[in-house]
Amino acid sequence: MNVPVESNPPSLGPKSADTLEANLAALGSVNHVALAAIRAAEDREIEIETAEDGRLTGTWNGRRLASARRPAAETTRLVEEVDLSEHACIAIIGFGLGDHVEAFVRRLCGTGVVVVLETDAALLRAVFSRLDLSAWLADERLILRVDPDDSVGLAASLAGAHSLMMIGTRIVEHPPSRGRIGAATGRFSRSLVDLATTARTSMTTMLAQSGTTIENQLSNLDHYAMGAGIEDLAGIARGRLGVVVSAGPSLRRNLEVLARPGVRDRCAIVATQTTLRPLLDAGIAPHFVTALDYHVISSRFYEGLDPAALEDTELVIDSRVNRAVTEAWPGRIRCIPSVQLDEFLGPLARGGSRLQASTTVAHLAYTFARHLGCDPVALIGQDLGFTDGLYYAPGTAIHEVWLPELNSFNTVETMEWERIVRHRNHLSERHDVNGRRIFTDAQMLNYLQSFEVRFAEDVRQGLRIVDATEGGVRKRNTEVRTLVETIEAHAGAATSAIDFPRATVPEAGDRRAVLDRLALVRSELDEIAEASERTLEILERMLECQSDRPEMDRLFQRLEAPRATVRRHSDSRRLTDWFNQIATFQRLRADRRIRLTGDLEPIDRQRAELERDIVNVRWARDASRMLGDLLQSAGRLVTDGVFESRLGDSARLTDAMGVDVLPTVEPKVVAVVPIDPHRGGLGVDRGLAANLAGRSILQRTLERIDAASGIAAIALLVPEGFDVESAVDRTRLEHPIHVHACGSRVFGPEHEAIRIARAVAPTSWRGGIHGMTSFDEVFAPGPTAEVLATLDADAALLVGADWPFVAVDEAGGLDEILDRHRKRPDATWVFGQGPPGRTAMVLNRTAVEIMRRNRCRVGTIGYQLAYRPEMPEGDPIVGESCVHAEPAVRSAIARFAVDTPREIRRIERAIGPMLLGDARPDSREIAIRLEHRALSGPLATPRFLRVELNTGRTGRRIGTPDAMEVERAPMEESMFRRIVEPLADAGDTVLFLDGAGDPVLHPRFDDFIEIAMDAGVRVVSIRTDLAGDPDVVDRLLATRVGVVEVDLDAETAETYRLMHGSNRFEEVIGNLERLIAGRRRLDGGTPAELPMELAFALPWVVPRFERRTENIDELPEFFERWRRRLGVAVIDGPVRWPATTGTTADPLSPTWPPPRHDEMVNSVRMTVLADGSVPTAEMDLVGHTSVGRVGEHTLQELWQELVQHRRDRFEGRREEPGDLSPLRP
Repeated sequence: MNVPVESNPPSLGPKSADTLEANLAALGSVNHVALAAIRAAEDREIEIETAEDGRLTGTWNGRRLASARRPAAETTRLVEEVDLSEHACIAIIGFGLGDHVEAFVRRLCGTGVVVVLETDAALLRAVFSRLDLSAWLADERLILRVDPDDSVGLAASLAGAHSLMMIGTRIVEHPPSRGRIGAATGRFSRSLVDLATTARTSMTTMLAQSGTTIENQLSNLDHYAMGAGIEDLAGIARGRLGVVVSAGPSLRRNLEVLARPGVRDRCAIVATQTTLRPLLDAGIAPHFVTALDYHVISSRFYEGLDPAALEDTELVIDSRVNRAVTEAWPGRIRCIPSVQLDEFLGPLARGGSRLQASTTVAHLAYTFARHLGCDPVALIGQDLGFTDGLYYAPGTAIHEVWLPELNSFNTVETMEWERIVRHRNHLSERHDVNGRRIFTDAQMLNYLQSFEVRFAEDVRQGLRIVDATEGGVRKRNTEVRTLVETIEAHAGAATSAIDFPRATVPEAGDRRAVLDRLALVRSELDEIAEASERTLEILERMLECQSDRPEMDRLFQRLEAPRATVRRHSDSRRLTDWFNQIATFQRLRADRRIRLTGDLEPIDRQRAELERDIVNVRWARDASRMLGDLLQSAGRLVTDGVFESRLGDSARLTDAMGVDVLPTVEPKVVAVVPIDPHRGGLGVDRGLAANLAGRSILQRTLERIDAASGIAAIALLVPEGFDVESAVDRTRLEHPIHVHACGSRVFGPEHEAIRIARAVAPTSWRGGIHGMTSFDEVFAPGPTAEVLATLDADAALLVGADWPFVAVDEAGGLDEILDRHRKRPDATWVFGQGPPGRTAMVLNRTAVEIMRRNRCRVGTIGYQLAYRPEMPEGDPIVGESCVHAEPAVRSAIARFAVDTPREIRRIERAIGPMLLGDARPDSREIAIRLEHRALSGPLATPRFLRVELNTGRTGRRIGTPDAMEVERAPMEESMFRRIVEPLADAGDTVLFLDGAGDPVLHPRFDDFIEIAMDAGVRVVSIRTDLAGDPDVVDRLLATRVGVVEVDLDAETAETYRLMHGSNRFEEVIGNLERLIAGRRRLDGGTPAELPMELAFALPWVVPRFERRTENIDELPEFFERWRRRLGVAVIDGPVRWPATTGTTADPLSPTWPPPRHDEMVNSVRMTVLADGSVPTAEMDLVGHTSVGRVGEHTLQELWQELVQHRRDRFEGRREEPGDLSPLRP
């Protein structure tokens, strides 16, 4: 099967300078570092002799270089341990006399790369002076390394071998060299493993996105062929400071410096698209913004931009960027040169100097700064690691995307850390510029390695790179300085301004010439597809008559005509390879296997080649057809500015590439509507028969669902006694209605835990406690599984009975969700982002059945969509399973479900008039009106009420300002009743017992919890240090408390002491364990053998961690421990104390939610201190900003006054939250 290892041994001669030079010349320029080291090495003698098997052996410094007796057997054994068909990159530790290296080189037959680490350059000099190895040293895929720590040089030497590394990388230790190389083996191996991971990451992305990349480029052909380029900017800022701005967490440290008057004029600011919003918010208009991301989600960075703010900013695009970006950009656009588009354009090609290929917007920004001629180039926000436990800088666009998911139990800090650990399997530890522990992942490591290779080359050319990030990982070949120092040195006040020419679109290009060129390429692709079809017929016939020599000869002659056609259109044929990189890669693998299989009979080898060619030709045919369709779209783009995607989604694309096969049977989907006649998804009393503009809530919901395309039926899950016929007007519905009786109730007892988890986050589609989603509110696994079995359906469309505003034919509505499922029927789910009650989820039958059998907390939709410690993976909202609503709807902080008395009143007032007749207001209008109603018309009572019972604590939390240390008498029952009794009518109020003191130190905290529940409060959450006598835990467990938040903040006793000022860590942990074990288990089909941590149980236990300098190193372990055990752990930022306290900010990188989050919280949340005072600022624990006192005014009066006071004070404000009302997380 394999190519023989044996080869003639090299001739052994005396030491010779000519032999040395011949060997060094054979190594070539790729090994220039090793060549220099060998030339500079000490010239020493080596002992070489012939072993008894006729091969060479020898010693060096008293150590054997090969087996003394049978070195050939040693080499054979070493080589045969490696399956070269599965490993195309072989890394050999130790050169010895080179016999084993030669064996690998020869056996690979040019189909792989051999990397050799030999740390002793003197040994190499001695061997190369005695043995003529030039015949195989000349192999261009032999890489010789002498420095085990030069990871940058290693990456540069392997830059063109990523496809081979993707096939497989194997490290081989040469046994006689093991002791000599020593610890260098481990260091070199780690670098190589990192590079292999990087190669796999970049190759996987390239292969998966090759078709999308070509489509994106063609979708931007109008900008490229008839728009502005970058040629006029070459060298325009030669010798001037360039500042490349990236979105790392440390960016905020430098924004104030960059915003100083005059700085922008004296340097070139090139920003990545992710930083645009925080830059503009800081008053900085970058000169250029770079964009190249392929995914439509990138358009979110440009939502809501003011064109006037971008008058002096230009977008520089790599044409691979998604068309949605260029459509969203309101200003001038420049395109960098593209090899692929120039090939499509042929004689109309733009040409120009090519920029070095970039894999990220940050690389493009740096490369573009060099194109401008900038030197030095300073990097800010380029952390390439997760500084201070954060992924993004504050104010980036992704925080707006996260906005509707934020709530008291899903903070920005929590989502930042989840974003990091979703790729936990790819995380690695490094040291930041300050020598502290920092995490980075495979993707960031890939970026770092790419940067370091570029930096090394630039430094060799005399250029300078300044790492002014002030955070993040260390970067080789950079100077670490602050941005202040860098500006003073290179763009000081005496420096003249840079005059950048404005992008101008050339006079109307010859559109007709472009259209003619596209038509020509398309016609050639049609001919290639037709020739491929004919070739397939011939090749398949050859397989049938392979032993018939005359027939085979005739068939080979017939092949000439279609082959000639393809050769004649070789340029267009090359375009299909770019389009279908997967096929190109698979062809490489197939060619290797055939070439490496040395023992095949001629007819067997021919058959393998024919089978390979059939696959290749089929892919070429399909790629030609699809590429022709894309060119048709490109023609329409040039004609009228509209580009129609021809790839649809990844399913069709991978089918064309021969990866997947589209289903031939359309999946059967049933809309499943669970009916609880009395309570909605939050567990609040409501009636489905309530009138909503002339029809019942249930009827309006069913009519919405009925309008969807792609469902087979509507299944109603009903409890006994529910009269469907009187509740539903079937005459207004076209789909069949299936009624499924569920006994006394539709939902099991465990659903109460889900309802509580959702009640604390009612406007978040995802992000309730334990990640619970709005889909969990309406999912009854048992009955749903039974319905799917009864109707023989493949999937369930989950919709609530009180969702009368669920979107149907809008972006992200039911039609799009169902269409996406039809294209991806094997996907576990397809869902939409948006306010609860506005969108839905399709859940396949297998998933429903699994969740039915495993009815425990990990068997929920929320847990599956959240970060799972046992199976970390990327956020599904960026995948094909998530359909997207328009921005105004996606980011709305509202609830479309009509499932509480408060929501019914709010919706009637906000949009009631729009519902007259059969009017169907769109989601955007509903979202705007609901948010406006919440912000401008205060609720009768607060939805979230924070009540301080007392001010005493067992310790003093770090960071608490002296000004906030207060003493008040514990709250009395009469005061507490005045607070909670007015809340009965709302039914959905969440009461947080919290404040300056620990509520469990109040002598009657348990009585107060029961008083609140009897008064009609929906959920009571208590926030405590949980220190003290275990009896406190037992008293807590005896109440109906829904949530217990524990301020733990630490993993060790010493850190707990720093954070809380007491030595009670073990006591707290003991109480916490007692609390977890003593909870009330809700068995709804949960396997009895499951531990309490996995069962549904109340109260929910929520460990919290305030991210500070004192405990940041323990954050990873804390989060992992409690997410694994309880499914929930919350990370808070340092408390935002009022500015008047003079508190020194924690030095960690800051973060905060978007301002709109605080505005909405101000309109729904209220704090009452133990003496009844109501402060405007939640963290004003003294009460300086109080608007009044309960008892002197009613709760309702104080609430109205509070909201008006906040609105008057903060109307139109968009400053950092430090200037807004300080809020409790």
